Amino acid sequence: MSIFYRELLHLLEQKPNNLEGCDLSAVHLFQRIVQSLPPLPTKQHDYTRDLEHAEALLDLAQESILLYPYKSVPTCWRCMIMDAGVLKALCMLGQEGGGQLTLDCARRMICVLDTVVIISGAPGPQRRHVALETIQGLQDWLAKEQQQEATNSSSNISHLTTLDMHDDDPIISRDHSVPRLPAVPSFVDFVTRITTSETPFIIPKGAIDHWPALEKWRSVPYLISVAGDRMVPVEVGSKYTDQDWQQKLMRFEDFLRTYILPHDDEDQPSAYLAQHDLFHQIPRLANDIVTPDYCFCEPEPSELYPDPPPDVIQNAWFGPKGTVSPLHHDPYHNVLAQPVGRKYIRLYAPSQTEYLYPHQGIMSNTSQIDVEHPDQENFPLVNKAEYLECILQQGELLYMPPRWWHYIRSLSTSFSVSFWF
Repeated sequence: MSIFYRELLHLLEQKPNNLEGCDLSAVHLFQRIVQSLPPLPTKQHDYTRDLEHAEALLDLAQESILLYPYKSVPTCWRCMIMDAGVLKALCMLGQEGGGQLTLDCARRMICVLDTVVIISGAPGPQRRHVALETIQGLQDWLAKEQQQEATNSSSNISHLTTLDMHDDDPIISRDHSVPRLPAVPSFVDFVTRITTSETPFIIPKGAIDHWPALEKWRSVPYLISVAGDRMVPVEVGSKYTDQDWQQKLMRFEDFLRTYILPHDDEDQPSAYLAQHDLFHQIPRLANDIVTPDYCFCEPEPSELYPDPPPDVIQNAWFGPKGTVSPLHHDPYHNVLAQPVGRKYIRLYAPSQTEYLYPHQGIMSNTSQIDVEHPDQENFPLVNKAEYLECILQQGELLYMPPRWWHYIRSLSTSFSVSFWF
């Protein structure tokens, strides 16, 4: 316990964040608390008072960022969220008074640190590194302390793929099917194809057979052991264009048990861990995948692809059968990998945009069309749109060019990884 305490305190003392621009009284309060903290946790220090102050600073910072558009939030308030969260976790640990760390305290510390890293982006020197190292240390400690508890709680769950149902898969017309390559292409073949054809295609099984994820991510006990106590952003609702859609942070194990494993509650809303860089947050999961070599081919900029990203962008997409990504397009080349489960995907070329009724404003990359149940009265041109479709099977890759519209529905419990380049 003392190791975690010293690391967090050293971070706040030796590598101060730039809080210039925050409310001066808040900055002075933060600095006063840090300076008053003892080098090791002790029952003689009033951590309860400091914890209350840290929570107040965190509330103030979170309220302050709501005054700005997301992309315009001042860095100082993001720094305050991060450092106030570190301070809160440190005070929670200090309340243990130098005694034995409890399971509850460890889980609450992980919750605090994960949450502020996700919300703030972990600005400042060494913030992300120390937070993730602390979280990993707490996870390792938890794993040892609750090994028997984890064994008992996970004894009735085996593999996600046992939940698959095949009887309602859509029938793919040969006239609309996405081309499926006869074999895994070489790097040169891939580059030639995306340069000359500029259309989607499926890379068959074999390209990612070496990924540990194909086996490990089917195991709920494995996922719980690696990430059970981590906080992750989850979209609750059928799709992000619905009025009742919301996003909330929750423990990964709670997400698994509430939304992924089978249950009898028919009124349970759908939930999706969607477009989240889970692998940067939880490096142990990153060890289960390998970025395909294809993603390093550096395509030339074009009218539809004017701003290549500086690095490959990885995102996780994990949810139960029925989760939907509404019809939308992205600005990058995309290789979508399917290590667990199956997905139905429909695609439209950029030339079909006039028939797809995009939203106005900030959601202009999203269509108003419900792809599988189109409202032809309000959107009469939708029937003119030409499309391709496929069922992406476990172990396959789908390449999608920039600005191609795509709609995705999970046909089973599904864990996908997108690589934007």
